Amino acid sequence: MNNIYLIRHGEAIDGWTSLDPGLSDKGKDQAKNLRSFIVNKKLKNIEVISSPLLRCIETCEIALNQCNNGIKIDQNFSELPSPVKDLNSRVDWLKKVLPLTWKELENNKESKLSDIDYSKWKKNIINVVLSTKVETIIFTHFVVINCIVGSILGSNKVVNFYPNNCSITKLAIIKNKLEIIELGESQSTKVN
Repeated sequence: MNNIYLIRHGEAIDGWTSLDPGLSDKGKDQAKNLRSFIVNKKLKNIEVISSPLLRCIETCEIALNQCNNGIKIDQNFSELPSPVKDLNSRVDWLKKVLPLTWKELENNKESKLSDIDYSKWKKNIINVVLSTKVETIIFTHFVVINCIVGSILGSNKVVNFYPNNCSITKLAIIKNKLEIIELGESQSTKVN
């Protein structure tokens, strides 16, 4: 059995209208609160992966408390690709698509006009998670976590639960199949 921990980044200093915001003071405190979890995992036996976006990298670095054992940056764990480049319009697009199914998102007008292949995006995420060979901590985003959880549940909804900032969702690979051990703390929270 191989355990995988999906950690959503801490609260960002800005939300949907920023391209790559860092953490707010609250987000930094949330990341510090992960330290006891990290210490208990004895990092020398664990792979650590982070999205390349600043809020995930900062969460990871603060949680690790300078114990960098080789953080692997992986583009696959970046947030949901948006076909909308204007940041204010992106907010409207996200509000429209998050309540949808993946099929409805793919058929959304803006999505159809883009070159984004959401099926491939989801498949790449699942393949990377399944390819892990040791216990792994992945610092990532709201929709990525939902993509993985939805895949395990056989759900085609974009959003299946609302992982809080710095929540920890524990998965396991058992007989080459992903299983949910425990969903992270969930509450109605803004996606940032």
